[in-house]
Amino acid sequence: MTIQDISLRKEIRELTPLHEDYPERLRMIPNPPSTLYVRGKLPPDNVPTVAIIGSREATPYGTEVAETFGRMLAEKGIGIISGMAAGADSAGQWGAIKGGGKTYAVLGCGLNICYPARNYRLYDEILRNDGGLISEVPLDSPPLARQFASRNRIISALSDAVIVIEARERSGTFITVNAALDQGKQVFAVPGRLNDPLSKGCLQLIKDGAEILTSPEDILEFLHLKENGEQLMMEKDSSMLTPGQKSVLQSLESDALHLDVLTKKTGLPVQELTAMLLELEILGFAECTKTGFYRRKSY
Repeated sequence: MTIQDISLRKEIRELTPLHEDYPERLRMIPNPPSTLYVRGKLPPDNVPTVAIIGSREATPYGTEVAETFGRMLAEKGIGIISGMAAGADSAGQWGAIKGGGKTYAVLGCGLNICYPARNYRLYDEILRNDGGLISEVPLDSPPLARQFASRNRIISALSDAVIVIEARERSGTFITVNAALDQGKQVFAVPGRLNDPLSKGCLQLIKDGAEILTSPEDILEFLHLKENGEQLMMEKDSSMLTPGQKSVLQSLESDALHLDVLTKKTGLPVQELTAMLLELEILGFAECTKTGFYRRKSY
């Protein structure tokens, strides 16, 4: 065993339901983990939390939505819970870090194993930004399928609401969704294109009664995060926008303009411009009338 291994093991706490630091949210479920292994912080019981989950094969659109929601919710002090999986999960957690907030990853393996391996930087950044890594299996436990299915109930239990970004019709995401429903948690689903296989799971959830999620305002309203009767995030006063968002908003007109036109007007690269347009859509300042066409939204 290396010095690094010894140091890492010293950082990991083992909590049982009898321990005062054991999360209250987990005590409330029928089958709480008998032992919880924790590296870093746990989400405080008195701080609102939201799970962002979805397909490991998320489309660029799904990745952008997950990251945007993670960032914008984290900016308002909401903890982001996920499983550090590839795709939507890790995108939401990166968003939380970029938003200066905290995110917590529930792993399906021992805490001394980063899975998937390519997420090592995310693993490290979660800890560097006062978040935490959580597992119910001992150190050195390999990533086994049954452990990931079991850990999903912890993701939902630690969350006040669950957001599904993209999911196939038959997806592992539904394990988390079913656990959330069993625990009495609210499930939100982001609608997608009717002909996209990764939208079918979300559309089915909506048909089955999940709440349609179209903006962070929906989450803020659900969590009762209001100030003087107004939503914290969704003021239509453009003074709350960043300079970049304001610049893009000024380029929009009441009539829809094609992305090529907006690229010339703003001088921004397409990828950066589409990201800002998505943010303005979520904030309620812009709308996409059809693929590639955007206009200023009238209130």
